[in-house]
Amino acid sequence: MKVKRKYAAIDIAKYVSALLVVCIHTYPFYEISETFNTFFMQTICRIAVPFFFTTSGFFFFRKYGDDSEENTKNLRKYLMRLLKIYLIWTVIYLPYTIWDQYQAGFSILGVFSYIRDFFLNGSYYHLWFLPALMLASVIVFYLYKEKGLVFTLKVSLGAYFVGYLINVYTPVWESIPGINFFFAFFTKTLVTARDGIFFGPIFVSLGLLLAKTGRLPSRTSLGGFVISFLLVVVEVLIYNMAGILRDLTSMYLFLVPAVYFLVNWLLTIKMPYKPIYKVLRNDSLLIYTSHILFAKILLALMPNAHIVVYFLTIALAQAFASLVMYYKGRFPVLENLL
Repeated sequence: MKVKRKYAAIDIAKYVSALLVVCIHTYPFYEISETFNTFFMQTICRIAVPFFFTTSGFFFFRKYGDDSEENTKNLRKYLMRLLKIYLIWTVIYLPYTIWDQYQAGFSILGVFSYIRDFFLNGSYYHLWFLPALMLASVIVFYLYKEKGLVFTLKVSLGAYFVGYLINVYTPVWESIPGINFFFAFFTKTLVTARDGIFFGPIFVSLGLLLAKTGRLPSRTSLGGFVISFLLVVVEVLIYNMAGILRDLTSMYLFLVPAVYFLVNWLLTIKMPYKPIYKVLRNDSLLIYTSHILFAKILLALMPNAHIVVYFLTIALAQAFASLVMYYKGRFPVLENLL
């Protein structure tokens, strides 16, 4: 009899989430229907990155115990792994970064903007997830260590709500005299609230909550997810009708319960163990980090064939991931990508 694997559904969902992130950067349905493409990206696809934050928080904090020194040691080890991955991919994307700077025109301001983005918004735009996850993990770790679970959730949720007001209502703040000055200062310094300060902590905290509490019944979780997701769709419709729906209008209020119920539901699913699940988990990270290498070139070559670009990007990113997994035993340096 095959052993039941608790996290097989999570591994599968991680892979699907990586494919959804590719959607965000390739606009696959743009020629079919620009409206459908927008709503698809702003609803279904927007679950992907919060899902990564939450599952990362869950797997980290399930190892959190009573030994304070051991907990701190695990945090350092975790951060060093993320930092190593981030630095390696920063180097890999340097040619793209230099080309983008060349296209925009090199300037001292551009250099300072890059340094700011390296720490807060990613050395390349999709890599923002890695520094945000590092910062959010540190914030949640020390809040939980000093003040406990409930306080951590309250602070994280408060920060998310502030970020929600900043990101969703950007056009409003930009139109109000006086406030627009301070808002412009914020956007020049931090650029966006979708980062490790406002965005990341609540989803890492949800992972902490799931790691330290029992599971809700499967049907309850699935029902909670469906209702929450439908409310996300309603939010998107409202913001679209109000004319404030943009790429960064992605900090939806009902995204928080939607992700919580989704991960809770996936954690209740037990499936027979298969080696492919671990492969999918590793592939999801490699697809996430590498797909822009291919998407950027393909979009330039085929600007009017977004659906083709999407599937070619997935194929190439998957091929890259498979090559890394196949050759990492022969070339240990490739282990640094995981």
